[in-house]
Order: sequence, then structure tokens, then C-alpha cells
Amino acid sequence: MNDFVTISIFDDYITANFEKQKLEENEIPCYLADENTITTKWILKNALGGIKLRVPNDYVEQAKKILAEKIEAAQIDHTIDSIHKDLICPQCGSNNTRTEKFSKSSIALSWLLLGFPISISINRQNRCFYCENKWDS
Repeated sequence: MNDFVTISIFDDYITANFEKQKLEENEIPCYLADENTITTKWILKNALGGIKLRVPNDYVEQAKKILAEKIEAAQIDHTIDSIHKDLICPQCGSNNTRTEKFSKSSIALSWLLLGFPISISINRQNRCFYCENKWDS
């Protein structure tokens, strides 16, 4: 019978199960030691040393190689169906944008000093909701 070796230690069960799933998808036998104990009695996490991902000794190198691989970022479509299709963010190309017509600082200052808000149209800036880019019209 193969001896199992700990190849990773985790603080939370979500990350541990995510890594375990990667190995299982590549047909590498593995299990999480102390997962149930730490999930139900989290105060014992430091005493037990965390959740341990264990694989057979024969699969250690292959498992480490799989866990070291980076997952490619998913391609996200930054466009939405909206009325303002002509306003495109110059940084990310998204059309999820809005033109801010009023200065928020002037509204806040007037509310603080006068007790009611006065909107002053000092600057018109466009704002992208995906990358938080702000640019002038």
C-alpha cells in the first residue's frame, strides 16, 4: 500500500476542496486530512496544523505540478445591453458607463454648510463601472 504524503496545508476548507478537485480531475487519488474536524471545531485549526491535502507517494511530483499550474483568467464580455451604446470606456472597452453631471464634492459641501444640497454642474466626467476609470467628455 502507498504511503500518503502531505503536499499542501490550508486554513479554510473552500481552498482545500478546490485544490483537491483539481487533482481528482486529473485522476490523482487524494484526500483532505482533518477537514471535518477543523470545519466543525475551527478552534482546533492551529493545534492540528490546518487541513492537509495528502496524495500517495507515487503521485507527489505529478500533483505538485498540477497544483502549480495557473488557471487562465476567463474572458469577460464587458458590454451590456443599454441605451448609451455610444459611450465606451477608453481603457477596457466596456459600454457599462455613465456620465456624472454633478460634482459630488460640491453637493456634499453645500449640504454640510447650508443644510440642503445644491447641485452645481462644475465638471462632467464619464465613469466606467468595470475598471473604475474616469475620463473627461
